[in-house]
Amino acid sequence: MRGSRAFLLAVALFLGMGLPLQPEVEARPGGGGSYRGSSRSSSSSRSSSSSRSSSSSRSSSSRTSYSSGSRGVSSSYGGSSGSSSGSGGLGACCVLLLIGGLAAIAVALARSSNQQEARSWSTAAPHGPPPPRRQTSLRGRLAGLGRLRARGADGQVRPLDPDFSIVLFEDFVYSLFAKVHEARGGDRLDSFGAWLSYDAIRSLQALGRPTAVKAVVVGAMTYHEVSGVASNSPRVSVTVHFEANYTEVSGTDQSWYVAEAWTLERDTAVRSRPPDAARISKCPNCGAPLDAVQGHHCSYCDTVVNTGGFDWVVTSVASLEREQRGPQLTGTTEEQGTELPTLRDPKAHETLATLTQEDPNVTAIGLRRRLEFIFHEMQTAWSRREWQGMRPFLSDNLFQTQLYWINAYRQAGLRNITQDARITKLSLARVTRDAYYDAVTLRVHAVSLDFTVRDQDEKVVGGSRSRTRAYSEYWTLIRGRGVKGLADTKKQCPSCGAPLSINMAGHCTHCQARVTSGEFDWVLSRIEQDEAYQG
Repeated sequence: MRGSRAFLLAVALFLGMGLPLQPEVEARPGGGGSYRGSSRSSSSSRSSSSSRSSSSSRSSSSRTSYSSGSRGVSSSYGGSSGSSSGSGGLGACCVLLLIGGLAAIAVALARSSNQQEARSWSTAAPHGPPPPRRQTSLRGRLAGLGRLRARGADGQVRPLDPDFSIVLFEDFVYSLFAKVHEARGGDRLDSFGAWLSYDAIRSLQALGRPTAVKAVVVGAMTYHEVSGVASNSPRVSVTVHFEANYTEVSGTDQSWYVAEAWTLERDTAVRSRPPDAARISKCPNCGAPLDAVQGHHCSYCDTVVNTGGFDWVVTSVASLEREQRGPQLTGTTEEQGTELPTLRDPKAHETLATLTQEDPNVTAIGLRRRLEFIFHEMQTAWSRREWQGMRPFLSDNLFQTQLYWINAYRQAGLRNITQDARITKLSLARVTRDAYYDAVTLRVHAVSLDFTVRDQDEKVVGGSRSRTRAYSEYWTLIRGRGVKGLADTKKQCPSCGAPLSINMAGHCTHCQARVTSGEFDWVLSRIEQDEAYQG
């Protein structure tokens, strides 16, 4: 019945709003397995799902499920498939009356929705009551660091860090996690001693000292504690939880699923670096090449730099879970969170309005078309295993994470196939702005077929060729602060206008402009699952 109601509402919206239904597209990326590697049977004997990759990126983010693994859609209708003899005619009449009533209600809902479309951002009728207003999330508190004011020793009130960017911070943390674990291989943790405390290094060494660590892929990063984001605090502390897969090499390859808690600290007086200087490649004090830093000391500026007085430093690392298993590429797991209400920042529309005042080309319709364009391109690139074509539209972390899953399928002799994927609803969830980036988060509701087959015989080893499943995720688009203009939906370089030809570094092969960092147009930087999204 849920599918019937959705169909009737879609038809009603089509008639009442005068808008074309969304075209169907070929496929959907992210058919990889759960980071947790678990697989369980659906609650219904008719249920089916396929594994999918997990990437929550700005860190990573394409379609994924670090927690629930495979997608699952129940097709059980709650009872026997038979019917009582002699009741067919009356039942049919009742069904027709019910359909007519539902259609009338749906048309009324559609008209109401049409009147408020600019406000609600919804492309379909809502599925439940509006969510309650929430207190500011941990991410929101951290993002507000640049808006807080502190009184200095001279009595003047000034921003704690007007250059702080939540986008850059999350890029930094994801990158640090991967590089540090790679450095555990060959006992090279001292290479990143500028960002690691003594305690953190000891905890990491206790995980083992393999010959090498490779294929580090972060499935999700969630905020669990933020403290010190106040005008009278000299230090900011952030605790994040990671879920990830990586492979250790010690004679043989062994894949691991891990969950870890990292605490990072920094003096509130520290100024954040701009994007071109925010990478983990230089001394955080003087900017000397990274090889000048041995342990916690920079030989170039003769300074101990892991104090939190120059940059974020990891003060503790705790292993929450660690199991010998790789990503799950087959199996069945129930969908989680799709029916939850959308988590909306109460100030999202207000912030978007401010952005639109500065650039009238930023409209709800324009952003929606850009996201739908990226969504469609992702489906095609995933199904064809031609992920290079997505390079211009994704952040570095998100692109690399999904490339990992494509390669994992190839190595396992599997193919994840998603067909007839289409967006059914978009809702505005959050808009954030900082010194370097504007970010717009939309909740995406979509449906598709999703199944995994073996290359050798095309046998289905997960999901269903015939039953669609619904899902939703939170997608975040970012664009450089100060960039203006219409969001593009054409496959051409946003800098020089030449046909798209992007190298693995994210640069146009014609004009050498880097087009994957939001410097010219909106790019997809993060995809978060319903059960993981924190707002």
